[in-house]
Amino acid sequence: MLNKVKRIAALSLTFLLLAGLISIAALAQQGANQPEAPGAGADASGDQPASYEKAAENARLALYVNKNTLGIKVQDKQNGYVWDGTLDEKDEKLNKSWQSLFESGLSVEYMDAKRKISTAPVTGEQAKIAVEPMEDGFSANVNYERLGISLKLEVRLTEDAIEFKVPEDSIQETNKDNRLQSLYVYPFFGATKGVQTDKGYMLIPDGSGALISLNEQTLATQPYIGRVFGDDLGMKGSPQLSEGMATPIEQVYLPVFGIAHKEGGNAFVSMITGGAPYAEIRSYPGSVTTAYNWTTAKWIYRENYFQSLDKEGKGITLNQEEKNKFVASMKVMLLSGKQADYSGMANRVQSELVQRGELPAKKDGSDPLRIEFFAADSQKKLIGSEVIPMTTVDQMDDILTDLRANEVDSMMVVVRGYTEGGATGASPTHFPFEGKVGSGDDWNAFLEKYKALGIPVYFYTDYVMAGETADGYGKGDIAQSVSKQLLSLYDTSYYLQPAASAKLFENEISSFQKHGIDHIAMNSIGSNLFSAYGKSSSTRSGSIETYTSMLPRDSINSYAFYKPNYYLWRYADRIMDLPMSTSSFLLESEEVPFLQLVLKGHVDYYAQASNFNANPQKEQLKMIDYGSYPSFILTDEDPIKLANTESSWWLFTSQYLVWKEQAVHEYRTVAEALKPVADATFDKREKVREGVFRNTYSNGTVIYVNYTMNEVTADGNKVPAQGFLVREGGRS
Repeated sequence: MLNKVKRIAALSLTFLLLAGLISIAALAQQGANQPEAPGAGADASGDQPASYEKAAENARLALYVNKNTLGIKVQDKQNGYVWDGTLDEKDEKLNKSWQSLFESGLSVEYMDAKRKISTAPVTGEQAKIAVEPMEDGFSANVNYERLGISLKLEVRLTEDAIEFKVPEDSIQETNKDNRLQSLYVYPFFGATKGVQTDKGYMLIPDGSGALISLNEQTLATQPYIGRVFGDDLGMKGSPQLSEGMATPIEQVYLPVFGIAHKEGGNAFVSMITGGAPYAEIRSYPGSVTTAYNWTTAKWIYRENYFQSLDKEGKGITLNQEEKNKFVASMKVMLLSGKQADYSGMANRVQSELVQRGELPAKKDGSDPLRIEFFAADSQKKLIGSEVIPMTTVDQMDDILTDLRANEVDSMMVVVRGYTEGGATGASPTHFPFEGKVGSGDDWNAFLEKYKALGIPVYFYTDYVMAGETADGYGKGDIAQSVSKQLLSLYDTSYYLQPAASAKLFENEISSFQKHGIDHIAMNSIGSNLFSAYGKSSSTRSGSIETYTSMLPRDSINSYAFYKPNYYLWRYADRIMDLPMSTSSFLLESEEVPFLQLVLKGHVDYYAQASNFNANPQKEQLKMIDYGSYPSFILTDEDPIKLANTESSWWLFTSQYLVWKEQAVHEYRTVAEALKPVADATFDKREKVREGVFRNTYSNGTVIYVNYTMNEVTADGNKVPAQGFLVREGGRS
């Protein structure tokens, strides 16, 4: 089953790369080997070209606009550096379509009466542009007269950033033959050409975060295309089992991207602040399609979808009738000096999220080990089914007591499979308790004991995915795609309507209260975002509103989420299974802990269970490097007993007797290393040399991590081979 899941990701990757290039790739057939040329950004302190006029200025920035192309230039007055928003000169290596895209501040994609999707830059389409001044920038009314599409673009300066916005109510479509599909705003901002001399890179939000080098040519032939918050299954339909697959594709959890022209020189980081559920992030290294390195956001107003016509799978491709409704907006934050690297980008995004109230203040204390107990599952019999208890309440108590006897005294606990019948078929309902695991009284006593010991116990829930054999929901509660197909995951479980998820949680609040359960671990709610059709329809943004409305409950003291998208971070006390790697695309030159840099000091986060690590020593070092706490999924019984259950495909090594030594070791090693920075922010990660990193925290603590096979010296400190060194508060 695991191999099948891996094969699915490879096919999904192929589909994403092909589907994402439908219109942009059609712009031109470009040669890959184009000569090196100066980048789009350049040091300048004099006057701007005559075609540009000043639109706004503040203490740090000056904004200039070309009213004919909507091109902009932004000068950082601290150092005179000028950021170009468009391509000003004629590039003979580009055809007319690419030249128009790069020299235009705004471009739309549209579908015509023949169902052909084309790109229309404002210059190539000769759109009418009316620029009007605003106190802090300008607005532009853009009218594609031939297409019958018009909209308004607003550009504003803030203290250290430029904000772009296209209000939803400004979009007009007056020609029924042409339908707006998508939108690009300043896709060329900060672009460079060819291989750069200085060390620079593009940052993409693939998994934990990745860099695409600007100073070496990639062997990749495809760009990075990441749909923010994952694919919309309401449009794509259910994931399908397929053959031939490799590494799963990581999701975009935080809608940011950036470019560092020169590390330690000048950089920017962009955050999609409006319309993120309908956006994708695209990054094109030089030699992929053109010689330019550029990265941008694309907002999607309509998508194509497949409509089946018969049971054999025959059908037609249709276009979304109603356009998605949202305000497309983005904030481009400029960085210079020591902040001009991916650490600085993360710091700036962190401060932005705090200011917006989307990143909580950290609660006191940390629990640097997650113990997740798997209580029970069931297997089918000739008649009925049989419950297989794996870890009873008493056995959980014994294991935790033994861990505490081994000086593991600070941890969090998650319990799953506690529902009648065990884990399989339990969700979306979670009561009553499975008697073979423990009674209500047993659980009450267990919770009282560990509350007194200061060890939080979370109960695992999933109100989004419903087991095929589970109770508590009906067919009308199952989400449907736009083509009216029930959304299922490999025919073993169903995706529920967001409204049904909210109702199910509401119905169980009293049961949680009855048993003194005020710590809830929620799966799927933060990582599965889809539009839904059927009994009660929901857009992607509507689904977010429904999910977030579930969470502020007086009776629930703490929430933990598995791999949540950033819109749930404000509700999170703990984040579990935070990605520790990327999708390993060929164009990625380095993976980085961007998510961790943003989160550290605000929300504690835990790596995936160490049970499944192929290289435990390397992954342990990586936890210390990334500031992540370790996790283990444990059972008292040998998981061989799960051989005939649906959990057997993923839970194949979990017995406490097997993993006790490793769990104690990782706690002592990782917890001790990260103890000095438990409440600090992760301010800087620097590569000292290949395989050796220096991590600096807000309280002055420096942690060196050495992945190499040899002892190294860093800043006069000896760091052991495949080891680490902590200098607490700047001291040894």
